[in-house]
Amino acid sequence: MSKLGLVAAASAAVMLVGCESAPLTAPNGSTLFLQVNPPFVIANGGIAVVTAVVTEPAGTLVPDGTEVLFFTNLGRIDPVGKTVRGVASVNFVSDARSGIATVTAISGQATATLPEPGLTVGSALPERVNVTCDPQRIVSPRNCRVVATVFDRFGNPVQGVPVSFSLATDDVLEETLDSGGAFLYTNSNGQVTDTMRTRALFGLGQKTVTINATTANGIAGTTTVFID
Repeated sequence: MSKLGLVAAASAAVMLVGCESAPLTAPNGSTLFLQVNPPFVIANGGIAVVTAVVTEPAGTLVPDGTEVLFFTNLGRIDPVGKTVRGVASVNFVSDARSGIATVTAISGQATATLPEPGLTVGSALPERVNVTCDPQRIVSPRNCRVVATVFDRFGNPVQGVPVSFSLATDDVLEETLDSGGAFLYTNSNGQVTDTMRTRALFGLGQKTVTINATTANGIAGTTTVFID
């Protein structure tokens, strides 16, 4: 949403309150500064505190109870916060989507947006992929369950990350993946599953297959499976 649109939305919200209880907003010429802690949250329930500092044209803090309206393009945020000693704080809560949340605050004519890099949610920064296969040695039945777990830079599992599986094998006709290599999306535990199947005949000697799991932004993990 453009700044003009946000100001219009804020004005409409003020009108709904009614004249007899008009909110206190920052006077013209005020300055608004935004910050967030932490700057990275997991998808689907991650919480960050967004803080607005509002100062009057003279550099003094606005009166207690000055209302600040908050907007976000991703997840949800408390729509209104009131200042205490010039500071208004609200909670941002992520939904299942991942990306960079653009958070904007408005009080009167003063507006501000979180400075770069903003608030990162979920799979925008996956940094590690662990891959396992159960069983690791295939005898019977002739398949194994593949699990890829995606972690962010803080070691948290990340939901909603697109992951594709692929095989490195000497015989691409004997081993297949149920997914066919299509992107699958991690669950709330940061995990996504696939099944590898083999048509290799039993008793002809052991063969080795490497299974790769790669996120949409190129982070990869591998595991090795032995087929008897």
